[in-house]
Amino acid sequence: MEAKKERGKTIRVAAYCRVSTLLDEQDLSYETQEKYYKDLISRDHSMELVGIYGDHGISGLSAADRPEFLRLIADCDAGLIDLVLVKSISRFSRNTVECAEYLERLKQNGVEVRFEKEGLSSLDPRTEMILSIYSAMAQNESASLSDNIRWAHKKQAEAGNPIRRAPFGYRIVKAQGIRRWVINEEEAVQIRTLFRMAHAGFTFKEMMVSHPDWTLTRLKSMLKNEVYRGDILTSKSVKLDFLSKKVMRNTGQQEQFYIEQHHEPIVSPEVFDVVQVYINEGYLSLRHAQRRSEWLKVHPEIRRRRNKLLKEISNATV
Repeated sequence: MEAKKERGKTIRVAAYCRVSTLLDEQDLSYETQEKYYKDLISRDHSMELVGIYGDHGISGLSAADRPEFLRLIADCDAGLIDLVLVKSISRFSRNTVECAEYLERLKQNGVEVRFEKEGLSSLDPRTEMILSIYSAMAQNESASLSDNIRWAHKKQAEAGNPIRRAPFGYRIVKAQGIRRWVINEEEAVQIRTLFRMAHAGFTFKEMMVSHPDWTLTRLKSMLKNEVYRGDILTSKSVKLDFLSKKVMRNTGQQEQFYIEQHHEPIVSPEVFDVVQVYINEGYLSLRHAQRRSEWLKVHPEIRRRRNKLLKEISNATV
């Protein structure tokens, strides 16, 4: 079935290309797909190219994460397109329900979608069941891939070499296939200062004054992050739904591993552990003013550390 158009009027055609990772084979590359569709449409005088819509390095599990796909749908809704060309169903969507919803939406607007690999048209009622089967297969493939990645990450964590991005204060160096965390000295200076202030009994509010671009949430997160003592706790958060990719705090849904001495610490374990006590007891919060006041009275060594650091900060600003 052909796209709906007026007699003698050219078909307004758009092509949608998607490359899910930067490691896709050359025949799936965005540039290759783009050139192919431009050549194809230019050779057919009944077609007029509206545009090439392409998402780079983005999964097809959710349209919300694909801005070019959403732009394509919006242009179809606006009546600017008669026909959409896509290499395959999996390029269009790997989400069975979402795929069916968007195809029905385009169909209501008289827009045809042609899947070249499968040789199917969205306007042909006979292909509805086939499209459902193909999109379900694509979704199952994504689910299997997600499980495989999760399994690989677990095995890496069990081996003491978890796959994760280096936090503020570190950078990753790869050598002979091994990923190592090394200290980024420019960022580490801020981390050490932060822990020195916490160790000297400065309040969260005082620490935020010295780092105005840091929120309270970020400040607490950094002070509680075990990576700065050289350790790693894996899987702090988990993706419960591979389709929505919703991330939640891991409260037992996934096995965790605590890896000691994974990398060089920025802060000594002794200082880090003392700071955790101060945080947990509420000594660094102004909401516990009475407890904080009593704590400082019985710990003159903390007051001395505080005065020493205040003097250093004052001299540094002169």
